[in-house]
Amino acid sequence: MNKQWKILDRNILTNELLVGLTLAIVVLPQAIAFSTTLAGLPPYFGIYAAIWGVLFTALLNPSKVFHGGPNSTLSAVMGVTLVPVAPQFGSDYIGYALTLVLMAGLVQLLFVIIRPIAKLLDLMSEAVINGMICGIGLFLIFKSLAAFGGLPINTQVEWPLWIAWQTLLSVLEIGNIYAIQIGMVTLAASIVVRAVPIVKNWGILVGIIAGTVYSETINKTYGLENTLIEQTADFSAIGFVFPSMPLFTQEALPDIINIMPGAVTLAMLGLFQTVAAMRRINRKMGQHVSSDEGIAADAISNCLLPFLSSLPTCASFNRMWLMYSMGVRTRMVAVTSAVFLLSFVLLFSEWIAIIPIPAMAAVIMLVGANMIKWSDIRPHFSNWPEAIIFSAAFASVHILGLFGAVVTGSILALLHFKWHKLHPETTLENGVLKIRGSLYYGSLPYIEQAIKEALDQRVLIRVDLKATTYIDAEAKRWLADMEDSKLMVVMR
Repeated sequence: MNKQWKILDRNILTNELLVGLTLAIVVLPQAIAFSTTLAGLPPYFGIYAAIWGVLFTALLNPSKVFHGGPNSTLSAVMGVTLVPVAPQFGSDYIGYALTLVLMAGLVQLLFVIIRPIAKLLDLMSEAVINGMICGIGLFLIFKSLAAFGGLPINTQVEWPLWIAWQTLLSVLEIGNIYAIQIGMVTLAASIVVRAVPIVKNWGILVGIIAGTVYSETINKTYGLENTLIEQTADFSAIGFVFPSMPLFTQEALPDIINIMPGAVTLAMLGLFQTVAAMRRINRKMGQHVSSDEGIAADAISNCLLPFLSSLPTCASFNRMWLMYSMGVRTRMVAVTSAVFLLSFVLLFSEWIAIIPIPAMAAVIMLVGANMIKWSDIRPHFSNWPEAIIFSAAFASVHILGLFGAVVTGSILALLHFKWHKLHPETTLENGVLKIRGSLYYGSLPYIEQAIKEALDQRVLIRVDLKATTYIDAEAKRWLADMEDSKLMVVMR
């Protein structure tokens, strides 16, 4: 028996069940909102992601506090990718969505099979990741404006800044006043509750309840035919599983080719978030779980989930932090959260069905706002290279789109890495030039300049390589030539 199960006593078991229940309550409105408002899919897609996605990753990922399931960023990528292909919520759209998730899972499998590719994820600096997360947070707020105002979602184009601006103007001019009121009530209730530390984790649930109660009140007062409030679909037909099949036909092939960049984006963003979340939680808990295991868990899960009518899965920063803060001891918490959630949708489907879409949009706005934290932004502006990288990654989400942001982030990370490799640290003291870093073909011009400046002060210098981390073949030949030329003495 696994050691972590042996240490359970009644108090620990009670806490594990309580955390599992809390997670189920927290993820329920998120799962519905991510699916309907962001991905343009029926709400059961988010629910099954919160059940099966969580279960699969709990069994495959050895981290005690890993919690997968539906993710706001991945859901937004699906919506942006599929909107130009087919009308949202339609049968073709659903088929393409399943295909998109499967292709993303297959792309992630490449990171499992080809291990050196997976190591490239470790090159993504925190400045790039945080820049993209903050950019996506603002994107989520823009994306939710139409649903918040009771307007139809744009189904023809993606969502650059000018479209978000036009949507905001439309909400102000012709928005459904009842929908806006519901959204405002949801926001206000959530913010007030989140301001109270002891109950802040219940903020989203309280907001959803407040928005739903207000919606039901005005619907009874003025009639649903007058308020025109869109509600969540009925869950009465939901079962233990909902088998599905991705769309692969000859007629659909051109559209499948068109969504391939979206599949790559989906795969990369999911892995970025999983690796980053595991890295942060590992440091907090003093544990070590290899990112390779997290990548494998995501890849396998996302290859299975399209056959269960589910959104893709990746790590959830918010839910993992909640688990950590509540003292989770075993992976049983993730399993129990999935079981609790399944019980909710089976037993209380009639109540879930009346949740208004504007309340869901308000929840997405809160999620987006929570992704933009000054505490995460401020450290990157302490030096100009990180400030540039963060700002470029943030702006690329809105200017180049989500796929462009992945490409930009990858390039920036490599350039940042190469910049430091090209410029090893050098200090000249008492005729000794100390080099800290890599000595290779790319850094040689910089080293030669440092030696030239040193020679301008002394006829003969010594070069200390004791702190050098790497010397390639060209650098070895260069060192030999410099020693033969009597310009310097090498200290190894």
